[in-house]
Formats: sequence, C-alpha cells, structure tokens
Amino acid sequence: MTKPARQTHQAKIFALQIRQFWGVLFLMVAGLLLGLVMGQPQITTKSMMLGALLSYVAQMAFTFIAYRLTGAKARQAIVLHLYLGQVVKWVLTIVGFAMIFMWIKPIIAPVVLLGYILMQFGHNVVMWRSKF
Repeated sequence: MTKPARQTHQAKIFALQIRQFWGVLFLMVAGLLLGLVMGQPQITTKSMMLGALLSYVAQMAFTFIAYRLTGAKARQAIVLHLYLGQVVKWVLTIVGFAMIFMWIKPIIAPVVLLGYILMQFGHNVVMWRSKF
C-alpha cells in the first residue's frame, strides 16, 4: 500500500523566499566590510550585492513558477512547472551574469561570484532547516 504524497506548504515556502531578501542585505554589508579591508568599498559592495541579488531573483522566479500549483489532480502540471522553473532559473542566471559582466563597470568578478555562491548557500540552509 502506498502512502499519499505530503502536502506542499506553498504559503510557507513563498514567505521563506521573500524573507531571504535579508540575506541580500547581509551580504551587501559583508561586501562593504570586505571592501574596507581591500581598500575599494564601493566597488566591492556593488559586486557582492549584484551576485547576491542575481541569485535571489533567479531563486524567486523558480519558487513562484515551481510552487504555483498544488493538488493531486495537477500532478503532471506540477512536474512540468518544476522543470520549467529550473530552466527559467538557469536562463536568468546565465543572462544575469552576462549582463553584469558586460554592462557594469568597474566590478570585481570573484566578489560577484562569491556573493552568488554565498546566497545560494543561504537558500539551501534556510530551506533545509525549515520544518514542513
């Protein structure tokens, strides 16, 4: 006998995703502190914030696409939306990095990547620690 699938907690997931904007602000302050140490506070802060913001926007798009539908009757559409959300997230990330590196000058590329990676790590920690 099979067990029914657990219900998704759509409202909690959306709330957690929106609250993760505090991570962007935290990384912006961390970028400012790193910039004070490196001697370039404005460029480092901007670079860290852009990486973190890119990660946040891509994850937000994934969340709102993937968790839009619920219910057993929409199971095929739910799987489709999970794949669609992942594709949109990757496209936004690739296009976002391209736009950042082509159009925004001066910038410190390793700090942009550091901001992106730290924000991704923050997303994973928050979702892993949430009790659903």
